[in-house]
Amino acid sequence: MNALTSAAPSPAGRSRRGWAISLRDVGRARAGVPVLENIDLEIEPGGIVAVVGPSGCGASTLLRVITGAERPDAGTVTIDGRTGAAAPRVVEVRDRTPVARFGRVRAAILAAARRAGTADPDAEAERLGALVGLGAGDRLVHRLSHGDRQRWAVARALASRPRALVLDDALAALHTSARAETRDRVVRELRATGVTTLWVTRDTAEAAAVADHLVVMDQGRIAAQGRPDEVFARVGDLAVADLLGPVSAVPGIVEGAVVEVWGQELPLAAAASDGHCEVVVRPEQVVLVGDGAPGVDAVVEETIFLGSVRRSTVLTADGDRVVVEHAPDQRLDDRAHVRIALASGPMSVRPIG
Repeated sequence: MNALTSAAPSPAGRSRRGWAISLRDVGRARAGVPVLENIDLEIEPGGIVAVVGPSGCGASTLLRVITGAERPDAGTVTIDGRTGAAAPRVVEVRDRTPVARFGRVRAAILAAARRAGTADPDAEAERLGALVGLGAGDRLVHRLSHGDRQRWAVARALASRPRALVLDDALAALHTSARAETRDRVVRELRATGVTTLWVTRDTAEAAAVADHLVVMDQGRIAAQGRPDEVFARVGDLAVADLLGPVSAVPGIVEGAVVEVWGQELPLAAAASDGHCEVVVRPEQVVLVGDGAPGVDAVVEETIFLGSVRRSTVLTADGDRVVVEHAPDQRLDDRAHVRIALASGPMSVRPIG
């Protein structure tokens, strides 16, 4: 068995209460330019909050304010009921952790476990190295690949038994399959030990997979937040929706609690005024259907193979460009004629004009 599949579970009795983290009206500027504005965020003890957004959205600055590396210019950051210099230290793992002062892989993890007062630090170092998929423990840290340095940094952080942890693209260098498996193991460890966690990632699928609470940031502000399924399902702002992946906007008509689009009547995700609207459509909400089924005819413009799915862009008979996700074995040639429909909903809409 490889290291990932043979990693032992977290020892019984290690669960402990993480710290509550609260940000109230937090702001931060550099050279007079705001990089964080009016940030309000509540993180429950042991909760996992994922933060997503484009480059420059302010997510990394948000983490630096929480860890105390930067002080906010406005508002209050409260950790475990304490603020300012009295607030306890939050452990941080960045995309690139400085490694010059560390020696060998296992020794560094072992030292962190000993400082944390772990009952059996040797066993804990071995367990956490296996959990993140590290191989031989006698390697020098500075000779590790970027991906293995990230694994090591996460293992070392977990060995310190943190009450709160921030992960800033901490597994970004791992290739897709290893990243998903390592991520899932780390999340299970965080939940088992009750660590309050902020997880910054550019991968919206990863954010949805790990989080209890999802935060979407843009231009230094929180554009949307809530339970991941609700944020994905209820976003009616196209600009926000686009931050979560490709979206399309197609015309519809709201009447009561339903919206009519492509000859279908679908439930609304949230109350909206009657009349013409734009329906926000995510690729996973669109399905390919047979001739004669409710929906709209379309022509395939482009198809991209993404491994687990294919993503096709189609142009409908009404002139709307729509992105569709479908099974990888369902090949669509360019200029092929298809018929598409929307899944059962609920649908997010926004008024026209």
